[in-house]
Amino acid sequence: MEAIVEKRSESTQGRTELAFPEKDIGQGSEDAKVKLNLGCGGQVVPGWTNVDYAVGARLAKLPIFGALVRSLGLFDVSWDRSIVIQDLRRPLPWPDESVDVIYASHILEHFSRDEGKDLLAECRRLLRPNGILRVLVPDLKAIVDSYLADDLRADGFVEALGVLYGRSSNPFKDRLYPWLQFPHKCMYDQRCLLKILDGEGFIAEGRACFESQIPDVRAIELPERTQNAVIVEARRR
Repeated sequence: MEAIVEKRSESTQGRTELAFPEKDIGQGSEDAKVKLNLGCGGQVVPGWTNVDYAVGARLAKLPIFGALVRSLGLFDVSWDRSIVIQDLRRPLPWPDESVDVIYASHILEHFSRDEGKDLLAECRRLLRPNGILRVLVPDLKAIVDSYLADDLRADGFVEALGVLYGRSSNPFKDRLYPWLQFPHKCMYDQRCLLKILDGEGFIAEGRACFESQIPDVRAIELPERTQNAVIVEARRR
């Protein structure tokens, strides 16, 4: 695939856009479609534009720092240097109606409620007519149900919400956690997420693992990430 190049556009109010080569944009084969994997982490999928803003992904672009952090064992993920670095709290650098599929697994909960809505609005802007947005988030209802069924102890409830920083056996790593980790800032259940998507101009439905109109969903979706999760698939209204 040809490299993504930057361009300026007056219509985007000075935003730097990533312009895809003409042959990569089309309605033909699956390989020709533009597909974004937002918050990809270590799940770098061929045929997709894999996007992240984690510190590890940024340092991986710098060979010397990348080797250093790997030797120190600071990250649990081996970050791929092909990842597109983008802060998802900022306007996304792709033109209007230029993307066919957006996959966002366990990313929305790391933003505040308003930041999450802004990201969904950006996704709608990017999607072509009939483009697909698939979102996975932890299911708050599943956590609460587990507690009410006595499967989750009270002293483990807050930890289960993912709102705390983790701990490790590496004291240096513990000191860096406020910069390396991003605890959850907002929680969702299916009803709430569907209502938010409706308000942002989407028609959305709940889905199960691998139940999707994305032909290569099995290449990107990890079954373990769908457990106790809300999965929705949406199209622009």
